[in-house]
Amino acid sequence: MPIASSLLNKPRLVEKLRKFYDYVQKNDGKVGNKTRGIDLNFNNACNLRCKYCFTNSPKGDHVKEYLDIGAIKKLADDADELGYFEFDLQGGELLLQPEKLFLVLEAIKPERFYLYVTTNGFHLDKKMAEKLAEYKVSRVSVSIDSMDEKVHDEIRGKKDSWRRAIEALKHVKAAGMDPYLNITVGHYNANTDHFKKLLDYSKDNNYKTLLNVAVPSGMWQKMTDIICDEKDRSYLKKMRKDYKNLVRNIWNPFDRNNEKILGCTTVNRLYITPIGDVLVCPYVHIKIGNIFENSLKEIVDYGFSIKYFKNHSDLCLAGEDKEFIKNFMTKSGQTIFKPALAKDIFSKEDFIN
Repeated sequence: MPIASSLLNKPRLVEKLRKFYDYVQKNDGKVGNKTRGIDLNFNNACNLRCKYCFTNSPKGDHVKEYLDIGAIKKLADDADELGYFEFDLQGGELLLQPEKLFLVLEAIKPERFYLYVTTNGFHLDKKMAEKLAEYKVSRVSVSIDSMDEKVHDEIRGKKDSWRRAIEALKHVKAAGMDPYLNITVGHYNANTDHFKKLLDYSKDNNYKTLLNVAVPSGMWQKMTDIICDEKDRSYLKKMRKDYKNLVRNIWNPFDRNNEKILGCTTVNRLYITPIGDVLVCPYVHIKIGNIFENSLKEIVDYGFSIKYFKNHSDLCLAGEDKEFIKNFMTKSGQTIFKPALAKDIFSKEDFIN
């Protein structure tokens, strides 16, 4: 796993990582039903208006709700017990309200996790980066859409967002955390000079590059023309080998040859909304429980009782499996706050006894 110095002084994390590594190695390099990460959106407010936002934050969707701190503490304790080793704090934009973010970090106890914050970087200055490092944040992921400042700012809906994002990554690196440059890649920009410039910039600055494939959900619901096709996927596989600093949740992080597929991580990585709903991943808006009504173990067991999530898939269900998208991700009004219920959307035959 690409965690570098973030392992220092985190023996509990090292223990969980070893168990995850052993499981994957014994399972032919596949993630199987091993718990991995929690993606937590404890507040959906944001200062930008990104065109492809999957949480509908630009529409003001549930921007005033905050997940209860006590519930977050219990969630983190349960996740630790179940072997989850990653915690990704998402928004919205969490650095809009740093004091609330610090309370969340205290509740989670980052010393137990490879914990990271995903941000647009607008409010991530030197002081903030140093503060996050003090709270034992392992990594900060900053989303950048283009090396062309005007293009990025237009997509993000705010002037100066590109410059601040670029500076944010520098502050992250200087503070000793792992800097990740997040790129959304789809059919519209894969295998383009535009995309390659981002890859080059990230590698030249010794960052990790996190690829998120474009998905037809949120602000892009039903826009299936954005999905990477086979040619695009082949190109990404080539870039993975050429650059060696590219990361995707679906790729095996232990494979030094940069070829093996870990598998789609729906349910392995759960997405929690500010109202406690649990979705199988940030982009598949299908609800399998609520942390105020079910234990985390009950939710995980239920999620893995559905064949699409239990069985291995070389494709990302949300952004590459067109059949899954057509059948389960195109319901009218389906969002993270109005998710389809698993019991309603799947047939009896879709559940494994």
